[in-house]
This record gives sequence, structure tokens and C-alpha cells, in this order.
Amino acid sequence: MPVDGHGAEAVLQVANEVLSKRVLAEALPILVLNQFPATARIANFFRKGAAVAGSTGAELDARLESSGSAKVIAKASPSAFSNPELEQYLRAHGVQELYVLGVFAEGCVRSTVVEAVKRGYTVHIIENAVATNAAWKKRFALWAMKRAGAKIVPSLLTLRSGKTA
Repeated sequence: MPVDGHGAEAVLQVANEVLSKRVLAEALPILVLNQFPATARIANFFRKGAAVAGSTGAELDARLESSGSAKVIAKASPSAFSNPELEQYLRAHGVQELYVLGVFAEGCVRSTVVEAVKRGYTVHIIENAVATNAAWKKRFALWAMKRAGAKIVPSLLTLRSGKTA
């Protein structure tokens, strides 16, 4: 499933900054993967076979600089909370505040953020580290997430200076 190339690069850059602890050093990094069951043939047809469990498209991007210390959680629905393991992990570590970045702003990112807010988490979206395949979709998604109660953080520079919107 295509994502704006510039946006995808920005997501990877910010993810690597967080994974290397150059920013949000106290963060508990969690990587969430789409892994759709091969048996979901009709849905996989419309997704053009993207992220089918066991395929290359369902693996972590090789450009991620993960040391292996980040928790990896798979999901087969838009919200990362569709996998109960996520909330169990967050609760076990006393996490109350989330910084979210990723792809498909109007889909997976928005669904996860809205669900997190409903569950009582304080949620920050790193605006320049959210991507999709059309600028209008990103604008809509950011509006919807802010309306749901999430806070928008323009960039890593904002995080380094300690200012959020």
C-alpha cells in the first residue's frame, strides 16, 4: 500500500531518533505491525496483498535502526489496541502518555490515537512523522485526532525544546 515517499522517510527518521534514544530518551518504544491473515482473501485483494502474515510486507522495515529492545506487537485491524497485548504491556509498565508516529494517518494512526484517548491515555502525535498517500488525508486525520483530544507536536525539534501544542 503506497505512502508518500517523503512522508515515509520522515516517519523512519523520527522512529530511528526515538529508537536510538536521541529524543524521548525515557520512552518505552513499541513497534506495531500490520499482519493480516492469509485467509482474509477478499480483504487482502483490496489491500493488494499488503502485509499478509508471513510475507515480506508484514515485516519491520529494514531501515529501522532497532536494537531489538523495542516491543513488537502485531495487529490485523486499524487500531493497535485491537491486539490486547498492547494495553497489557502499557499497563504493566505504568505508561499513561503516548507519542505516536506512523503511516496511514487517516487509518491506523487515527484509529489508534482515538482509541488511546478513549482509554484515558494522554496522546501526542508527532505531526511531521505521520504519513499517508495524500496531503488532504493527513490534514483530515490530524484534525480528527486533535478533535478527539490528542495533542499535536509539530516535529522532533518541538520535542527537544519541550514545547507542545
